[in-house]
Amino acid sequence: MTAKETIEIEALLYRAYAQYRVHKVSPAAVIGIAPLLASPSGFAATMAILQLGTRVDTSGAGAKAAGMQRMMAATPDDLLVVHDHVLALSDWLIEGAESAEPTVWRRDEIRENGWAVETRPDGLWLVRPSGPGGAGRGHLSRLADPHLCAMVIQHASNGTRPECRAVRDLQRRPAAEARELREERAHYAVWHAALAVLAAELNDQLTKHHVLPPSAPAQPWTRRALRDVPAGTPLPGGAANDAQAIDLHTEKAL
Repeated sequence: MTAKETIEIEALLYRAYAQYRVHKVSPAAVIGIAPLLASPSGFAATMAILQLGTRVDTSGAGAKAAGMQRMMAATPDDLLVVHDHVLALSDWLIEGAESAEPTVWRRDEIRENGWAVETRPDGLWLVRPSGPGGAGRGHLSRLADPHLCAMVIQHASNGTRPECRAVRDLQRRPAAEARELREERAHYAVWHAALAVLAAELNDQLTKHHVLPPSAPAQPWTRRALRDVPAGTPLPGGAANDAQAIDLHTEKAL
């Protein structure tokens, strides 16, 4: 049996999205990034022809489909599994991103708790009903959609990390700037937590890779993180692969 390659999650994502471009090897409609290209014959028919080994039209959508099939065949199976797990990150939302203690929820957790996500002109809100049977309107909290799936793919493709300025004392900052910095930290922290979750999940799913947690610091705005925190430092709230809400506590270490 071939030994598994040990690789850190950021390096694995870079390989998947920057080198193999796994988000390009399946129809856009399948990966949820753009609508399926219209075609007189339809993509399904084109793929069926390819699978049967029949000659296909190499112009327009047919050429795109053929190229896609070649890219798919050249992509390692493990990296396609990585992409499937990254797509599942699209359900994460941040409650109180601008506050000192933001919390991350998945949409299925919100539903299981009997709550709801409400879309208003000023954004998304978490509705916690009150009263008998949840009849009352209850408590409202602002939600932020970090577009986590797109964020992970974008930074993996570019070999970058979310911006997170190393400003330690928010109390002395103007209110608007402090709120912006808190949101910046919340987005960084949810990105970091997502990578830790991916590493834990993929370790049980991949056949050729042993995945290490992110070596990026969980809180790069703290003094300790700025001295280069070693890999494996626990995440804020200890939520590396917890199925419950991820409590980020982004300012606890200030």
